[in-house]
Amino acid sequence: MSSQHISSAYAWPPSVVGFDMPSPSVNGYEGAEPVMVAFLSPRPDHYWIEAFASEVGCFKSKHQLVDVRLDVQCLVVTGTAPGLRHLTLDLRDFVHRVSRLSLQRRVIDRITLDDTSAPTAAENIAAIRDLDLVAHIPGVMEILEAVARETGMRLTTIARVSDMRWTACVVYDTINFGLQPGQDLVLETTICNEIRQHGQTVMFNHASIHPVFSRHRTPALYGFESYISVPIYRRDGQFFGTLCALDPEPRRLDQATVQLIEKYAHAIGAELGGETV
Repeated sequence: MSSQHISSAYAWPPSVVGFDMPSPSVNGYEGAEPVMVAFLSPRPDHYWIEAFASEVGCFKSKHQLVDVRLDVQCLVVTGTAPGLRHLTLDLRDFVHRVSRLSLQRRVIDRITLDDTSAPTAAENIAAIRDLDLVAHIPGVMEILEAVARETGMRLTTIARVSDMRWTACVVYDTINFGLQPGQDLVLETTICNEIRQHGQTVMFNHASIHPVFSRHRTPALYGFESYISVPIYRRDGQFFGTLCALDPEPRRLDQATVQLIEKYAHAIGAELGGETV
Protein backbone atom coordinates (compact mmCIF):
# COMPACT_ATOMS: atom_id res chain seq x y z
CA MET A 1 0.00 0.00 0.00
CA SER A 2 2.92 2.36 0.63
CA SER A 3 4.19 4.36 -2.30
CA GLN A 4 7.33 3.15 -4.02
CA HIS A 5 7.71 6.44 -5.90
CA ILE A 6 10.35 8.14 -3.78
CA SER A 7 12.67 11.05 -4.35
CA SER A 8 16.45 10.84 -4.24
CA ALA A 9 17.83 9.53 -0.95
CA TYR A 10 18.39 12.01 1.86
CA ALA A 11 20.75 11.38 4.73
CA TRP A 12 19.21 11.81 8.16
CA PRO A 13 20.27 15.12 9.72
CA PRO A 14 22.28 15.34 12.96
CA SER A 15 20.75 14.07 16.18
CA VAL A 16 22.06 13.80 19.73
CA VAL A 17 23.73 10.44 20.33
CA GLY A 18 25.14 11.08 23.84
CA PHE A 19 26.01 13.55 26.57
CA ASP A 20 28.98 14.24 28.80
CA MET A 21 29.33 16.74 31.64
CA PRO A 22 33.05 17.21 32.46
CA SER A 23 34.32 18.82 35.63
CA PRO A 24 34.61 22.62 35.53
CA SER A 25 38.38 22.19 35.85
CA VAL A 26 38.60 21.08 32.22
CA ASN A 27 38.35 24.73 31.30
CA GLY A 28 41.73 25.26 32.88
CA TYR A 29 40.87 26.96 36.14
CA GLU A 30 38.80 26.42 39.23
CA GLY A 31 35.46 28.16 39.46
CA ALA A 32 34.70 27.90 35.77
CA GLU A 33 31.09 27.52 34.66
CA PRO A 34 29.91 23.89 34.28
CA VAL A 35 29.96 22.57 30.74
CA MET A 36 27.81 19.90 29.09
CA VAL A 37 28.78 18.32 25.77
CA ALA A 38 26.14 16.87 23.41
CA PHE A 39 27.59 14.58 20.75
CA LEU A 40 26.03 14.70 17.28
CA SER A 41 25.80 12.17 14.50
CA PRO A 42 26.43 12.70 11.64
CA ARG A 43 28.65 15.75 11.34
CA PRO A 44 26.59 18.90 10.59
CA ASP A 45 26.72 20.32 7.07
CA HIS A 46 26.64 24.01 6.20
CA TYR A 47 22.82 24.06 6.05
CA TRP A 48 22.69 22.78 9.64
CA ILE A 49 25.32 25.28 10.78
CA GLU A 50 23.38 28.17 9.25
CA ALA A 51 20.13 27.02 10.89
CA PHE A 52 21.93 26.57 14.22
CA ALA A 53 23.28 30.12 14.04
CA SER A 54 19.79 31.52 13.45
CA GLU A 55 18.19 29.60 16.35
CA VAL A 56 20.83 29.38 19.07
CA GLY A 57 20.28 32.88 20.47
CA CYS A 58 16.65 32.19 21.37
CA PHE A 59 17.58 28.82 22.89
CA LYS A 60 20.29 30.41 25.07
CA SER A 61 17.94 33.14 26.24
CA LYS A 62 15.04 30.77 26.97
CA HIS A 63 17.20 28.50 29.16
CA GLN A 64 19.42 31.25 30.61
CA LEU A 65 22.62 29.66 29.33
CA VAL A 66 26.03 31.29 29.25
CA ASP A 67 26.92 29.85 25.85
CA VAL A 68 26.00 27.20 23.28
CA ARG A 69 28.58 26.63 20.57
CA LEU A 70 29.20 24.08 17.85
CA ASP A 71 32.58 22.34 18.05
CA VAL A 72 33.07 20.12 14.96
CA GLN A 73 30.61 17.29 15.83
CA CYS A 74 29.30 18.27 19.24
CA LEU A 75 27.51 21.09 21.02
CA VAL A 76 29.29 22.62 23.99
CA VAL A 77 26.78 24.12 26.43
CA THR A 78 27.82 26.36 29.33
CA GLY A 79 25.52 27.20 32.24
CA THR A 80 24.68 26.33 35.82
CA ALA A 81 25.04 22.72 36.96
CA PRO A 82 21.35 22.35 38.00
CA GLY A 83 20.21 23.89 34.72
CA LEU A 84 22.40 21.62 32.61
CA ARG A 85 21.24 18.49 34.41
CA HIS A 86 17.64 19.21 33.39
CA LEU A 87 18.47 20.36 29.85
CA THR A 88 18.93 17.09 27.99
CA LEU A 89 15.38 16.69 26.64
CA ASP A 90 15.16 20.35 25.61
CA LEU A 91 18.54 20.13 23.92
CA ARG A 92 17.44 17.06 21.95
CA ASP A 93 14.34 18.97 20.83
CA PHE A 94 16.49 21.96 19.86
CA VAL A 95 18.79 19.79 17.73
CA HIS A 96 15.75 18.21 16.07
CA ARG A 97 14.31 21.65 15.27
CA VAL A 98 17.60 22.82 13.79
CA SER A 99 17.78 19.64 11.71
CA ARG A 100 14.27 20.25 10.36
CA LEU A 101 15.14 23.83 9.44
CA SER A 102 18.38 22.75 7.77
CA LEU A 103 16.55 20.23 5.59
CA GLN A 104 13.94 22.81 4.65
CA ARG A 105 16.70 25.13 3.51
CA ARG A 106 18.36 22.34 1.54
CA VAL A 107 15.13 21.36 -0.20
CA ILE A 108 14.20 24.94 -1.06
CA ASP A 109 17.67 25.52 -2.49
CA ARG A 110 17.22 22.48 -4.71
CA ILE A 111 13.91 23.63 -6.10
CA THR A 112 14.22 26.03 -9.01
CA LEU A 113 11.38 28.49 -8.91
CA ASP A 114 10.58 30.71 -11.86
CA ASP A 115 7.67 32.85 -12.96
CA THR A 116 5.87 29.90 -14.56
CA SER A 117 5.68 28.10 -11.20
CA ALA A 118 3.91 30.96 -9.42
CA PRO A 119 0.18 30.37 -8.84
CA THR A 120 -1.97 32.09 -11.43
CA ALA A 121 -4.89 34.34 -10.55
CA ALA A 122 -7.27 31.54 -11.55
CA GLU A 123 -5.43 29.09 -9.28
CA ASN A 124 -5.65 31.51 -6.36
CA ILE A 125 -9.37 32.01 -6.91
CA ALA A 126 -9.92 28.25 -7.12
CA ALA A 127 -7.94 27.66 -3.93
CA ILE A 128 -9.94 30.25 -1.99
CA ARG A 129 -13.20 28.74 -3.25
CA ASP A 130 -12.13 25.22 -2.32
CA LEU A 131 -10.99 26.25 1.17
CA ASP A 132 -14.42 27.73 1.81
CA LEU A 133 -16.11 24.65 0.34
CA VAL A 134 -14.20 22.26 2.61
CA ALA A 135 -14.69 24.44 5.67
CA HIS A 136 -18.48 24.16 5.20
CA ILE A 137 -18.62 20.38 4.77
CA PRO A 138 -21.00 19.16 7.52
CA GLY A 139 -19.07 17.62 10.39
CA VAL A 140 -15.66 18.15 8.78
CA MET A 141 -13.85 18.84 12.07
CA GLU A 142 -15.53 15.81 13.63
CA ILE A 143 -14.07 13.73 10.78
CA LEU A 144 -10.58 15.04 11.49
CA GLU A 145 -11.00 14.34 15.20
CA ALA A 146 -12.20 10.81 14.40
CA VAL A 147 -9.17 10.23 12.16
CA ALA A 148 -6.90 11.38 14.98
CA ARG A 149 -8.68 9.12 17.45
CA GLU A 150 -8.61 6.04 15.20
CA THR A 151 -4.98 6.43 14.13
CA GLY A 152 -3.52 7.83 17.34
CA MET A 153 -1.93 10.57 15.23
CA ARG A 154 -2.23 14.05 16.65
CA LEU A 155 -2.21 16.15 13.48
CA THR A 156 -4.88 15.62 10.83
CA THR A 157 -5.70 17.79 7.84
CA ILE A 158 -7.48 17.95 4.53
CA ALA A 159 -5.12 19.30 1.88
CA ARG A 160 -5.95 20.75 -1.51
CA VAL A 161 -3.23 19.56 -3.89
CA SER A 162 -2.89 20.87 -7.43
CA ASP A 163 0.01 20.79 -9.86
CA MET A 164 1.02 24.20 -8.53
CA ARG A 165 0.49 24.19 -4.76
CA TRP A 166 -0.28 22.31 -1.54
CA THR A 167 -2.74 24.11 0.74
CA ALA A 168 -4.15 23.08 4.12
CA CYS A 169 -7.94 23.47 4.08
CA VAL A 170 -8.84 22.46 7.65
CA VAL A 171 -6.51 21.34 10.43
CA TYR A 172 -6.87 19.42 13.70
CA ASP A 173 -3.64 19.82 15.67
CA THR A 174 -2.95 18.84 19.29
CA ILE A 175 0.88 18.90 19.05
CA ASN A 176 1.36 22.56 18.06
CA PHE A 177 2.82 21.53 14.70
CA GLY A 178 2.04 25.03 13.48
CA LEU A 179 0.07 24.27 10.32
CA GLN A 180 -2.83 26.68 9.78
CA PRO A 181 -5.85 26.59 7.42
CA GLY A 182 -4.94 28.35 4.20
CA GLN A 183 -1.22 27.77 4.68
CA ASP A 184 0.83 26.46 1.77
CA LEU A 185 3.74 24.02 1.97
CA VAL A 186 6.33 23.74 -0.80
CA LEU A 187 4.57 21.31 -3.13
CA GLU A 188 7.69 19.36 -4.03
CA THR A 189 8.44 18.62 -0.37
CA THR A 190 5.15 16.79 0.22
CA ILE A 191 4.22 13.13 -0.14
CA CYS A 192 0.80 14.38 -1.26
CA ASN A 193 2.39 15.62 -4.48
CA GLU A 194 3.42 12.03 -5.19
CA ILE A 195 -0.11 10.83 -4.37
CA ARG A 196 -1.47 13.38 -6.86
CA GLN A 197 0.55 11.56 -9.50
CA HIS A 198 -0.02 7.90 -8.57
CA GLY A 199 -3.41 8.13 -6.80
CA GLN A 200 -2.75 5.59 -4.05
CA THR A 201 -2.92 5.65 -0.26
CA VAL A 202 0.46 6.05 1.45
CA MET A 203 1.00 4.96 5.04
CA PHE A 204 3.85 3.96 7.32
CA ASN A 205 4.11 3.33 11.06
CA HIS A 206 7.75 4.19 11.77
CA ALA A 207 9.60 6.20 9.13
CA SER A 208 13.14 5.95 10.47
CA ILE A 209 13.15 2.13 10.25
CA HIS A 210 10.96 1.80 7.16
CA PRO A 211 12.72 0.23 4.14
CA VAL A 212 11.50 3.04 1.84
CA PHE A 213 10.66 6.05 3.99
CA SER A 214 13.83 5.95 6.06
CA ARG A 215 15.44 7.23 2.83
CA HIS A 216 12.68 9.69 1.93
CA ARG A 217 13.28 13.36 2.56
CA THR A 218 9.76 14.32 3.71
CA PRO A 219 9.50 12.58 7.14
CA ALA A 220 12.89 13.99 8.13
CA LEU A 221 12.03 17.41 6.73
CA TYR A 222 8.81 17.80 8.71
CA GLY A 223 9.76 15.66 11.70
CA PHE A 224 7.20 12.84 11.73
CA GLU A 225 7.49 9.08 12.19
CA SER A 226 3.96 7.83 11.47
CA TYR A 227 1.81 8.92 8.56
CA ILE A 228 -1.21 8.14 6.43
CA SER A 229 -2.46 10.08 3.44
CA VAL A 230 -5.48 9.06 1.36
CA PRO A 231 -6.43 10.64 -1.99
CA ILE A 232 -9.68 12.58 -2.18
CA TYR A 233 -11.57 12.68 -5.48
CA ARG A 234 -14.36 15.07 -6.35
CA ARG A 235 -17.78 13.72 -7.34
CA ASP A 236 -16.81 13.98 -11.02
CA GLY A 237 -13.68 11.87 -10.44
CA GLN A 238 -11.12 14.69 -10.51
CA PHE A 239 -8.34 14.58 -7.95
CA PHE A 240 -8.86 17.16 -5.20
CA GLY A 241 -6.23 16.47 -2.58
CA THR A 242 -5.66 14.27 0.45
CA LEU A 243 -6.88 13.38 3.91
CA CYS A 244 -3.70 13.19 6.01
CA ALA A 245 -2.66 12.26 9.53
CA LEU A 246 0.82 12.28 11.04
CA ASP A 247 2.62 12.14 14.35
CA PRO A 248 6.21 12.64 15.55
CA GLU A 249 5.94 9.28 17.35
CA PRO A 250 5.54 5.83 15.76
CA ARG A 251 2.00 4.48 15.53
CA ARG A 252 0.69 1.12 14.34
CA LEU A 253 -2.16 1.11 11.83
CA ASP A 254 -3.97 -2.08 10.87
CA GLN A 255 -5.80 -2.67 7.61
CA ALA A 256 -9.21 -2.00 9.16
CA THR A 257 -8.10 1.47 10.27
CA VAL A 258 -6.66 2.26 6.84
CA GLN A 259 -9.94 1.24 5.21
CA LEU A 260 -11.87 3.44 7.64
CA ILE A 261 -9.73 6.48 6.76
CA GLU A 262 -10.30 5.73 3.07
CA LYS A 263 -14.08 5.75 3.73
CA TYR A 264 -13.76 9.17 5.39
CA ALA A 265 -11.85 10.45 2.34
CA HIS A 266 -14.57 9.12 0.04
CA ALA A 267 -17.25 10.84 2.14
CA ILE A 268 -15.35 14.15 1.92
CA GLY A 269 -15.00 13.82 -1.85
CA ALA A 270 -18.74 13.18 -2.18
CA GLU A 271 -19.30 16.70 -0.83
CA LEU A 272 -17.03 18.32 -3.43
CA GLY A 273 -18.22 19.30 -6.89
CA GLY A 274 -16.07 19.47 -10.02
CA GLU A 275 -13.53 22.19 -10.71
CA THR A 276 -14.68 25.28 -12.57
CA VAL A 277 -11.23 26.61 -13.44
